[in-house]
Amino acid sequence: MSGRSSHSVAGMVLDQLNVTAEEFELATGWKLEPEGACQGEVCVPLPQFELDADGRFDLTIVADCLGMPVAHDDEHRLWALGPRSGDRRVLDRARMPELVLSDFDGNPFDLASLRGRKVVLVAWGSW
Repeated sequence: MSGRSSHSVAGMVLDQLNVTAEEFELATGWKLEPEGACQGEVCVPLPQFELDADGRFDLTIVADCLGMPVAHDDEHRLWALGPRSGDRRVLDRARMPELVLSDFDGNPFDLASLRGRKVVLVAWGSW
């Protein structure tokens, strides 16, 4: 986590995928123990993985076991580690499904026409 990084209890933003156990615990609350990744009374078994000479490991191995999504921003060379999903469904990729909606005049508007741009989609329901 050299240079740019930010931490929260839920996840982390990194400029490399190799982290120390201490960095991982500080950012996520999961402590790496001999029995696996532990948080309170919950321990999730982990596969064997190697530490490099600096005591760092590839966090994607642990993230996969914990159900934590990892997203990559090529342009800025950053990775984001999301919170554990548990039994909830979480965003595992940043791709909008095909969606065609009516504009204010009733004409069909394909959101794919905005691909490559940042878009805010506001939805409202009367229920």
